[in-house]
Amino acid sequence: MTYRNLRPSEVILDPENPRLPDGTSSDREAINRLLDEGADALINLARDIARTGETNPAELPIAIKERNKYLIVEGNRRFAALKLLKDPALADNVEHEKAFRRAALLGAAPKTVYTFIMSSREQADPWIVRRHTGENNGVGVRRWSANQTATHRRRANKTIDSGTLRAITIADDLEEAYATDEEITDLIRQVRREKLTNIGRFFSPEVLTLLHFVLIADDSNSLRPRALMVRHSSEQLREFFAWALAFILDNSVDAYKNAKIRQQALQSVAHLLPNLADAVAEPFRLVDRSPTSDARSQPTGTAEAEPDANPNADRPPTDSESRGSADRGATSTDEDPDAEDKEEQAKPKKGEARRERHLLQGLRLPNHLERIQRLLKECRSLDFDEFPGIACVMVRVIVELSVSSPDALALSGASESAPLKFKIIEMLKYLDPDIEDPRRRDRGLAQAFMEASDLGVQYLNNFVHNPSVSPDQHLARRFSTAFRPLLEQVDEAL
Repeated sequence: MTYRNLRPSEVILDPENPRLPDGTSSDREAINRLLDEGADALINLARDIARTGETNPAELPIAIKERNKYLIVEGNRRFAALKLLKDPALADNVEHEKAFRRAALLGAAPKTVYTFIMSSREQADPWIVRRHTGENNGVGVRRWSANQTATHRRRANKTIDSGTLRAITIADDLEEAYATDEEITDLIRQVRREKLTNIGRFFSPEVLTLLHFVLIADDSNSLRPRALMVRHSSEQLREFFAWALAFILDNSVDAYKNAKIRQQALQSVAHLLPNLADAVAEPFRLVDRSPTSDARSQPTGTAEAEPDANPNADRPPTDSESRGSADRGATSTDEDPDAEDKEEQAKPKKGEARRERHLLQGLRLPNHLERIQRLLKECRSLDFDEFPGIACVMVRVIVELSVSSPDALALSGASESAPLKFKIIEMLKYLDPDIEDPRRRDRGLAQAFMEASDLGVQYLNNFVHNPSVSPDQHLARRFSTAFRPLLEQVDEAL
C-alpha cells in the first residue's frame, strides 16, 4: 500500500459507486448523477474546498491503479467537486454550473489530493465499509452527539462567518438586477474575480442597516439561499452601487476595515444615496424592481408607442440623410422607413441602460456575408417581449456565423471546428490585444469578453441544445447589448 498526490485529471470516478446503483459510462455522467443525488451538498463541498484550499485531511480518498489512471473507490464526491471547480461546464444544469463558477471564486482549490493507493477493490473494501456503515461496535466511525458537537464548538470558540455568503448574495442580486447595464455588470464581474470577499466586508451588517437593506432567507431557491431586500428601486440605487463597486475595486480593505471608516466613506457620497422619503414602507427584492423587470411591463418610450409624434416622419429625406443611410450599410429599400427614427428615439439618455426593442437594434454589418445581413434584417421584426426564445437563439446564430466565416477565421487564427467560446475569445484577442487586461482593454468589447469567459457562451449553447433552459427577454437584451460591439468591430476588420 502506498500514498500518492493525485491531480483530478489523473483520476476517474467509480462507475460502480454505491451512490449510483445503475452504474455510469463516463466521468461526466457520474458527476451529473452525483448532482442529481444531492446537488446542494456537492456545491457546499466545493465551496468548502475552495475556501479552505484543501480536502478534509482527516479522511483520505482511496484509489486503485488502472492502466495510466487511478480509479477512485472512496472519495468520489471530493474529486467530483474538484473536477467541477476546475471545469463548471461539466454540470449539465445551468444553475449548477453557475453555482460552481461562483464557488471557484472563493479561493484556490488544491491541485493535488493526498490519496491512499490500494491494489484492488477487495483490499479497499473493508476500509470503505468501516467508513460508511456506522460505528460497527467501535471499529467504524462513531459520531458525536448534538451535545458533544456543541461542546466542541464552544471550546473552539467557533463562530459562523457569513461575510462570504453575504458577498455572494449581493453579487448575485446586483448582477441579475442590472443585467442590461454594461457598466454595473462589468464592475460586479471584475470585483467577483478579484475581490469577492471584500463585498461582504464593505456591506457589513451596520452598513446594510444604514442603507435600509436586509438579507433574508430565500427558501424558494436552494442554490441561492439568501436574497437582497431594499426599499428603493434599482434605478434609484444605481449611482450608489456604481460608486461602491468601483470603491471596493480601487481600494484595499484598509479603506473599509472597520465601522467608523465605512461610515465616513458613506457620508462622503451621501449625495448618491436616495432620499429616505422616497423609500417604500415594506422592503422588496432588488431584482423585482430593476430595468430587467421593468421591461416586462413598461413601454420603451412614448416615441415608439406613438410614432406619429414625430413631425418630420412623412417628409422625404434630404440628400445628406440619404447618403448617411447608404453609409450605414442599408441593404434594402423595403425596410420600415421610420425604423431609423424609432431607433434614434429609443436610445437611452446619458447614464441610462440601453433598452432595445428588438435584437441587435439598429446594427448594420455591410461587410459581412449576405446571409448574415439577411438574418439581421429579419431580426428587426423580433420583438424581445413577444419572441424572447427566438431572439436568444438568433443572437447565438448571428454571433457564430460572424466569427466563423472564412475571412473572420483568417483574422482570428481559430479553426472552423473550434468551440464557439474559443472563436469569440480569439477574435477578441485579434481586435484588442489587451482584452485580458481589465485596466487597459477596450471597454466596448469588455462585456463580450466577460460573456465568453464566464457563463455567457454556455447560455448561448444551451438555448439551442438544452430543452430545459428557458430563454427570456432579459437574456436576449443582455446578449444583444454584449455582442453588438464585437459584431461591429468584426465588420470593420472585414
